[in-house]
Amino acid sequence: MTYRAGFVTLLGRPNVGKSTLLNQLVGKKVSITSSRPQTTRHRLLGIRTGPHAQLVFVDTPGVHDSKKRFINRVMNKTAKNALEGVDITLLMITSKGWTEEDRLALELARQHKHTLILLINKIDRLKDKTRLLPLLEESAGIYAFDEIIPVSATRGENIDNLVEQLIRYLPESPQLFPAEQATDRGDRFIVSEVIREKLFRSLHHELPYALAVEVRQLDITDSLVSVDAIIWVEKDSQKGIIIGRAGHNLKAIGSAARKDLEDYFSRKVFVQLWVKVRENWSDNAGMLKTVGYLEDE
Repeated sequence: MTYRAGFVTLLGRPNVGKSTLLNQLVGKKVSITSSRPQTTRHRLLGIRTGPHAQLVFVDTPGVHDSKKRFINRVMNKTAKNALEGVDITLLMITSKGWTEEDRLALELARQHKHTLILLINKIDRLKDKTRLLPLLEESAGIYAFDEIIPVSATRGENIDNLVEQLIRYLPESPQLFPAEQATDRGDRFIVSEVIREKLFRSLHHELPYALAVEVRQLDITDSLVSVDAIIWVEKDSQKGIIIGRAGHNLKAIGSAARKDLEDYFSRKVFVQLWVKVRENWSDNAGMLKTVGYLEDE
């Protein structure tokens, strides 16, 4: 049987479920998730290798129409660039129907000639699945998608069928990455993202949007991983929220991050977190490069 391999970009507005889907497709956690929109700020790869095909998924920041901050423009550019040179684009919307930002993502995808598949996510939230029919008909009228596939990224519904359809559209090719590799990102990136996820999940809506994690030091030995990281915010009041009364919040965040990192590294982990203020860092190109949001051209 001929082997197939290729790149598949996940595209959609914020909080549509791209990172959850990526983790489901790869079979392990490679991208952080939360209910907070714009959790994903980077492009990263998730790799699924099977006996007949290797799918390389490109997770992207959510496409949105906000241009208030430099970081918003960087995130939109990152999503747009992730459409270059791929074989398939998976455009994701939810079972609630089309929004203006969904249509913005579609306009980006239509600028490229490769296969375009529409995923309707979060179908588990529909008690009556017949309510999908009008959305399927509407979507078919909006654009001639190569496929329209309903899924639940959270519950894994219809994921096997999705993978089968994707393999059909992949080109014949040998493996592009080693079979054991699950992502293209290194340990330092994983550490910073795990910490950021715990910030999102611990503080929810109290969490300032303009927040970043910089791993200053990462030492890995056979028995211990030591992490020293800075959480950057833009105001002293935000610093107080993250630290919490008597340092309670910061301790809880560090503890939650440590547990996930011990699973990831399969050894004990020590986490030291600091919170520092730098005004308007999210509008500063140099700072965005320092914390990994802006790559060299």
